[in-house]
Amino acid sequence: MREPPRMLTETPPHPHTHHSPVSGTADTPPAHTVIGVDFGGTKTELALADPHGTILIRKRLATLAEQGPDQALARTAEAVRQLAVESETRFDAPVAAHAAVAPGIIQSHRILLTPNLPGWEELSLSSRLAEEFGIPTVPVANDVRAGALAELRLGELRDADPGLYINLGTGLAAALTVGGHIVYGANQAAGEIAYANPGDAPLDSVAAGRAPLEELLGGRQLAERAKELLGDTATGGDLFRSSDPAARALAQQTLTVLAMALANMASLVDPARIVLGGGMMSAADLILPELERLLAGALPFPTELRIARFRRDASLHGAIVLALDGLRPPGARPDLDAS
Repeated sequence: MREPPRMLTETPPHPHTHHSPVSGTADTPPAHTVIGVDFGGTKTELALADPHGTILIRKRLATLAEQGPDQALARTAEAVRQLAVESETRFDAPVAAHAAVAPGIIQSHRILLTPNLPGWEELSLSSRLAEEFGIPTVPVANDVRAGALAELRLGELRDADPGLYINLGTGLAAALTVGGHIVYGANQAAGEIAYANPGDAPLDSVAAGRAPLEELLGGRQLAERAKELLGDTATGGDLFRSSDPAARALAQQTLTVLAMALANMASLVDPARIVLGGGMMSAADLILPELERLLAGALPFPTELRIARFRRDASLHGAIVLALDGLRPPGARPDLDAS
């Protein structure tokens, strides 16, 4: 008998998160539901959603990454079964599809570049989840590219072609959308901009285990610098709101590096729109105008900047959209599934 999942909490949708129109009410329940799973190094989030992508129930588990993947997958499977029961009892709707997202380069038989999930390197995530959930198939995708899918279908990348989605969170990554599809690259590694060289790092930095651009723009690194300048309770977002001269100088340097990176990407693909998400967008009211100013001087054709509709949980919404895509006829399915 499996142990019940260790849950941190069950939460309603985040108050700052927007959702698509509700497909059912108490009088007209949804015909079916889907379940999306977002694996992270610290927490795993699950959501039961209706056919329009509206979240009905959310659950959160501690990933306990240091204990390896087996326990995390087993507890997640038990939580999935609990959601299926709740879907039947509360909404009289069966679960029609599942999908999951995780950090790293997700290939059919392994996950690369995922240091926050030790032991997942040789994991065939899609087939393993199908086995754990007791269903034929579970589409899987990288978390940031799934977040771009959510913005493409439900958020700020709609009607933008090509589009760029940039996640400015604990990690740093991007996704390119062209013709309504996510670009993956030859190794499923398109958009891994954490490894881009801002120009002042040795050329062999990546071979030495570094991620040069993330060292300057990653949320963890910014938080550490904020604490050094502003005190132990400071966050990365405080850098952009502080009146401290050293903090203001660091904030300006950070935005200059970010603008340069965005300009380099935009010069290559000429995007109709760049959408910014992740934790740094907690200071979007200060960051966006300065980025617009810097990019106006850096590009021959400045692109539109927008803040992501799903700032904090884009990857979870992406898992939901990926599950909904699994219900489409085979010829109508997009090419997001990396499994």
